[in-house]
Amino acid sequence: MSTEPSAVTLALRSLRGGFTAIAVFSLALNLMMLAGPLYMLQVYDRVLTSQSMETLIALSLLLAGIFVVSGFLDFIRMRILNRLGAHFETQAAQPIFEAVMRRKISGNAQAGDIVTNDINAFRDFLSGSTLIAFFDSPWVPIYLAVLFILHPLLGVLGLFGAVFLFVLAYSNDRMSRRPMRETAIARQQADGMFDACERNAELMHSMGMNTDLRGRWTHVQTTTRLLKTLAQDRTSTFTVISKTSRLALQSAMLGLGAALAITGEASAGVMIAATIILGRAMAPIDQAIGQWRTYAAAVGSYSKLKTLLVDYPEPERSMSLPFAREKLDVSIQQAGSPMAEYASLVGISFSLQAGDVAAVIGPSGSGKSTLARMITNVWSPQRGDVCLDGTPTDRWNPEELGAQIGYLPQEVELFEGTVRDNIARFSGTADDAAVLKAAREADVHEMILQLPRGYDTRIGPEGQFLSGGQRQRIGLARALYNDPFLLVLDEPNANLDATGDAALRQTVQRAQERRSIVIVMTHRPSTLQAVNKILVLDAGRQKAFGPKSEVLRASTKAVSIENTEATSVASLEKRVAQ
Repeated sequence: MSTEPSAVTLALRSLRGGFTAIAVFSLALNLMMLAGPLYMLQVYDRVLTSQSMETLIALSLLLAGIFVVSGFLDFIRMRILNRLGAHFETQAAQPIFEAVMRRKISGNAQAGDIVTNDINAFRDFLSGSTLIAFFDSPWVPIYLAVLFILHPLLGVLGLFGAVFLFVLAYSNDRMSRRPMRETAIARQQADGMFDACERNAELMHSMGMNTDLRGRWTHVQTTTRLLKTLAQDRTSTFTVISKTSRLALQSAMLGLGAALAITGEASAGVMIAATIILGRAMAPIDQAIGQWRTYAAAVGSYSKLKTLLVDYPEPERSMSLPFAREKLDVSIQQAGSPMAEYASLVGISFSLQAGDVAAVIGPSGSGKSTLARMITNVWSPQRGDVCLDGTPTDRWNPEELGAQIGYLPQEVELFEGTVRDNIARFSGTADDAAVLKAAREADVHEMILQLPRGYDTRIGPEGQFLSGGQRQRIGLARALYNDPFLLVLDEPNANLDATGDAALRQTVQRAQERRSIVIVMTHRPSTLQAVNKILVLDAGRQKAFGPKSEVLRASTKAVSIENTEATSVASLEKRVAQ
């Protein structure tokens, strides 16, 4: 694990200058806050006794000027805080985005774990009033010192109140931390289940699963609510105690000041000023206790973001290599999902040359999609390598490797944007000619022109405004964009009709003509008409690999493979299934 500080830590460190400015502003503001009590002290002890209107006017004008300056400083302080939050988000957002993608690829993503909520929570903490309370708290000794100057007994009472409230804040943290952590975990589970139900609403409705799944989600939600109520009860208890204690301390200060005034040890102005100063001294601590949930949530969000970046650090950038042009070598002794306890692929070994078109066939669960992920470097084998022109794919720069690969997964996912954006892989330097070429090769150009705005048609989240077949054909055009050397198609004709199936075969033939390597995971015998090699998988193991004619001849005793290819394929698939 890397010992380098995470991007979140670096982003927080980059705010040091802003925090220093906030601290300086807070010091100035807290000093200016003494103007009010001192004004009261002067009014009671000098103006009322001297009956001097000139003195009152002068003091009032001075106080008004201080309030104007303090208001301006507070305005600047809040502006700085707002920009600190925005700066943190700007610095940390991209590394966090990339780390989330790496976590997803690793198979370790947890349902309901919405990282953007953590970013927003910590940004809001940096920009909000909670942080102000923490910056004001260190200056509480200034107010206590003034109380001691006014009278030692007043200082002792103020010190007692500050220590008491600090102990309350510490106890609040200790007693609320665990239930708040449990609440966050339960909330994540509830949100994950809700998201899953929302994604599969049509399935739930069609199969009458709403009631049962709603009951399960309600049970999880109830648990979350109970834990949250417990956390809120504990926090609110300390908030009430803090508020009540602060009011009692202010009354006690007023009473003590009155007693000192009666005995002649202090004046009436001291009594009033001490009460106001104590209230100001206790305010930051009281506010910190009241905002403790926000603070605890921010600390939890920061910890999660930091852990995310530490667990999924940015990989070292590999040296740029020439694009592959010759061959693909696959040698996998053991491979599977990153989080799986057992290997789903064992003993896979084959090589393809430029211009080869290979079909990977086998029953469901034989490992075809897992192999597709290994070849496209979505996952890496636990033992073994996938090499392009002799170089393992995990040693390529990911962006440069991705430009050489076209991948059409079983479940085609499109992104919010235009058709053109999706075909061009959202490249900022996309070439319209390359987009048109890919669309024509996928035989989707005419279909796109029938859309309301052609290539500029926005397809909605996840391509929801398109049919399954349209999404698959646009996904194929995306895979073909910029003529990739390696083209991996996982069940590419699953949602295609006969016309689309014929167009797919032509697409594969054109890729073969430009010397690309094409690998097609398929169940349809018609797809084999366009291939020259076949890989047979069964239960994650390689059963056969070689030229199409040899593999088919080994699986059937038919006299003429050319005239009975479909029958041979059916026989082969039947044998594999057995």
